[in-house]
Amino acid sequence: MDLSGQTIDGKYVLEKIAGEGGMATVYKAMVRGAAGFQRRVAVKHIRPEFRALKNYIDMFVEEARVGSELAHPNIVQVHDFVGENGSYYLIMEWVEGIDLGAFIQAYREQKQLVPWPLVAGIGIGTLRGLGAAHERVGPDGQPAPVIHRDVSPHNVMVGVNGVVKLSDFGLARARDRIASLTAPGTVKGKLSYLAPEVAFSKPNTVQSDLFGVGNLLWEALTGERLFDGKTDVEIFKKIRGCVVPPVSARRSDVPAAMLAVLDTALAADPANRYASANEFAHALGQVMKQAVGINPATALGTAVVEARKRLAGESDDQAMAEHATPMGGQDIEFSSADLSVEPLPLTARKTMPPGVTQPALKPQPPPVPPDKKKP
Repeated sequence: MDLSGQTIDGKYVLEKIAGEGGMATVYKAMVRGAAGFQRRVAVKHIRPEFRALKNYIDMFVEEARVGSELAHPNIVQVHDFVGENGSYYLIMEWVEGIDLGAFIQAYREQKQLVPWPLVAGIGIGTLRGLGAAHERVGPDGQPAPVIHRDVSPHNVMVGVNGVVKLSDFGLARARDRIASLTAPGTVKGKLSYLAPEVAFSKPNTVQSDLFGVGNLLWEALTGERLFDGKTDVEIFKKIRGCVVPPVSARRSDVPAAMLAVLDTALAADPANRYASANEFAHALGQVMKQAVGINPATALGTAVVEARKRLAGESDDQAMAEHATPMGGQDIEFSSADLSVEPLPLTARKTMPPGVTQPALKPQPPPVPPDKKKP
């Protein structure tokens, strides 16, 4: 049911559908107040077929509650929660931009790769948001960390202002608290972005989230999914094996220091990864010092504007709106007991440390397949 044109709580005007997820529809909306005040917002509305299911209602309420407690510039903010005529509406910050998946796709369609300084900047913004959640303190003053559990390109928003924001924190936390939604031995989430230990039914941790960041940075650098396959079972086996092909085999412009950062983030053993999101972000910050003469936020904002234009199959408004709100994704669910694969060690990487200057921002062409290279 399309609610476009309706007004919620007397002030939230639903303008058009921005996108649809597994359990909710997101609207591009405007909040109107006194003296002509107005502000763009996103409104997430639970789909009618889920209203009678208490678990889904509880999850939606939990998303609102936890999301409202995570106030940080690199996290999509929750502004309000409305219950009206048996329906629930989550009022969120509207991000003027696109998600990282669409950003990567815009380059892929042009047969280009995202410049590595932009990838590093996206990583830093994502990690700052994660760090705030991981270090959250509850109302009682005690540590109350929030593990995202679903760090993936579609949950990372890149704005035309160059600001990176992580979305769907509340929904991820809800999955932790509502145990009935996830039976023992069952994995929920976007399959390709699971950490290896989670594929072995281990609990999600800070290090699992950090692996997710490493995973999406690898994808942004190569234009390919790290763990991909024709079937879910094939992908699942690759995740458990955790063989990470070297980025240097796909492009030669990425500094050795950044490749080393990815090695640590994508270590098969969680104990060998970064201890915290802040440590990971600091490592990327050190790499960014090699990007001479580049303003990361300005460069990223410009690239987002250009990426939106490249999405030729969509109108300019849809290119922004369809990915501008935190949608989450359709869950993939199966029992990890169905598979038995021993983890494999990461492959060693050899890299070349090129000098990095302003030309590093030029989109890089994808590698030439071996059979196409000149003799």
